[in-house]
Amino acid sequence: MILVFGGTTEGRKTITLLEQAGIPYCYSTKSKLEIPPQTYGTYRHGPLTTTALQEFCASNDIRVIIHASHPFATILHQTIAAANLPVLRFEREYPARTIHPLVHYFDSYAEALDYLSIHPVKKLLALTGVQTISQLSKYWHTHETFFRILPRESSLELALSTGFPQERLISEMPGNEAALIASHHITGILTKESGESGLLSVKINAALAAGIPIFIITRPVLPAAFISVHEHNLLDHLKGYGVCL
Repeated sequence: MILVFGGTTEGRKTITLLEQAGIPYCYSTKSKLEIPPQTYGTYRHGPLTTTALQEFCASNDIRVIIHASHPFATILHQTIAAANLPVLRFEREYPARTIHPLVHYFDSYAEALDYLSIHPVKKLLALTGVQTISQLSKYWHTHETFFRILPRESSLELALSTGFPQERLISEMPGNEAALIASHHITGILTKESGESGLLSVKINAALAAGIPIFIITRPVLPAAFISVHEHNLLDHLKGYGVCL
């Protein structure tokens, strides 16, 4: 049995490959999602503690974990690493880092906030996700900031629970950055290094086209024991763990 952590484009690609190969698996996401019909898989949702994950893996005879969740799911990275099982990290594609005076990379939100406190922008568009609103409260309490969040009731509820003004929330899917910059007169963008699945190149290009700075939080370093795989070689790696294809 294989345990797949998903909720991403890479997660959907993983279960498609496993379904095509007829391999039993369990697909796990933090929040409940609509997923395609499964023939060989089961589905669960909800966060797992380290102990709960270890117990789940033992009771379900999990041999290997495929970690296809978001690159910024740092708590999940640590939880999976503590499971003491082989971990295949399904990596997304990342564009080469852009060298340009308007493109700034930071290793953490704290580092980015320190920079913005010295070099504030008039209207910041944050594309870092609803769960980062509270982390960035020091900035948006004193500087005009817009947050784009996913058009989900749960995202709106979480955003409002932080005290963030509703009139500055933009509920829509990614991909329309150029229009947002124009319609809201944005003068700076804050985002994450979330790869091509996260439309990072689209965001950078939109910022450069508008002549405004973009501030990018670099992706966390993964545990050294994780083995990086991609769509073209995932099944080959599974053979090494006794998975019958």
